[in-house]
Amino acid sequence: MNQKEHTEYDRLTHEMEIHFIALAPQFMEYCENVIFGEEIEDLRYYCFHFYNDNYLSHLFQKLSHRIERLFKQVDPEQFPDLSNGFANLLIYLKEPIAWEKDLEYKAENFVYWRNQILQNPALAHNGSFRKYLVAL
Repeated sequence: MNQKEHTEYDRLTHEMEIHFIALAPQFMEYCENVIFGEEIEDLRYYCFHFYNDNYLSHLFQKLSHRIERLFKQVDPEQFPDLSNGFANLLIYLKEPIAWEKDLEYKAENFVYWRNQILQNPALAHNGSFRKYLVAL
């Protein structure tokens, strides 16, 4: 992404992180990295978690809608990399909706988060993560 596209990104997302501060900083960093052209495998698991979280689902969906609006505002002719970055992020953000009824998708995400809890037992004390300890 060139300097002109970075400037446009900064303009479009100015102070946006304040509105989504409740979402994990690592998640927001992953989102930004995808916009800048990286592929972040773990992002799909975060999207599943936030989409299905009782407390943060509304905020996650609000972020998804915001990114969709930004994507529509970007001129793909003038800012092709930025447009592609927003499109790629939207694929991640919309994945939990597209696969909502798929039991294999759900099981894969539960296994991922169960393994994260085993690596970091402090997560087990967070109510948002306890559901991953229960068998499907």
